[in-house]
Amino acid sequence: MHDVADRLERLCRLLGGGELARRAGEYGVAGPLERVLGALRAGRDPERVRADLDALDEGFARHGIDGLTTRTRAYQPLSGTVGHPVLRGWVCPAAHRCARFTPLDTGAAHADAAPVCEALGTPLVKVEIEL
Repeated sequence: MHDVADRLERLCRLLGGGELARRAGEYGVAGPLERVLGALRAGRDPERVRADLDALDEGFARHGIDGLTTRTRAYQPLSGTVGHPVLRGWVCPAAHRCARFTPLDTGAAHADAAPVCEALGTPLVKVEIEL
């Protein structure tokens, strides 16, 4: 786990402009953010806010923002396991692809029906990415 001082440094850099606080409210983690900031302002031991930093990271990760106060997470297999997870989905069909990625919905009735690229008017390309 990353040192709390490093995590607070990352958080401090993100606080400018108010977007972090606004999103924390939207994502339901305004309380943990306020507790962390309150502890810093009061000069309390930063180690006491580790759980609140974890709550911030989890709240933002649920909304696609990973590694808010930590570095981004990486896949690590359990010891004794074999193989790699596979990410399945659809990507842009253009020669110079955009960043679009649509996960393959394996539970849907039409899981094999490709979404369409509106710019080109053609189906997206199905991919399997071994992690």
